[in-house]
Amino acid sequence: MTPQGSLAVPAGARFRGVLAFRGRVRVEGRLDGEVVAEGALEIAESAEVHARVQVDELVVAGRLVGDASARRRIELLPGAHVEGDLLAPTLVVADGCRVDGRLGTGDPAPQGPPGAPSSP
Repeated sequence: MTPQGSLAVPAGARFRGVLAFRGRVRVEGRLDGEVVAEGALEIAESAEVHARVQVDELVVAGRLVGDASARRRIELLPGAHVEGDLLAPTLVVADGCRVDGRLGTGDPAPQGPPGAPSSP
């Protein structure tokens, strides 16, 4: 993972709630809740994220517990551990990562706010 981008949750810190942003954000600590972004989320080796994730790009080197969708791509680096379903047009899965869930390729359907009616 590249060191570029804004650091949203530094190592040793914990964030609970909805993380919404534009651009590129790196998480090195613990995040619980939801991530909604027009941009890229990087989950560092030291990070633990328990969240539903909807972003343009997702790079995981640490632990992700929850379902994730990306409009462009999801990349799992060696040592990544995912417990949840992943959906993106492009999935890159490195040797040495673990996925407990389903992998899907395709365009994720846009999702509205929780509780909003879904399109037919």
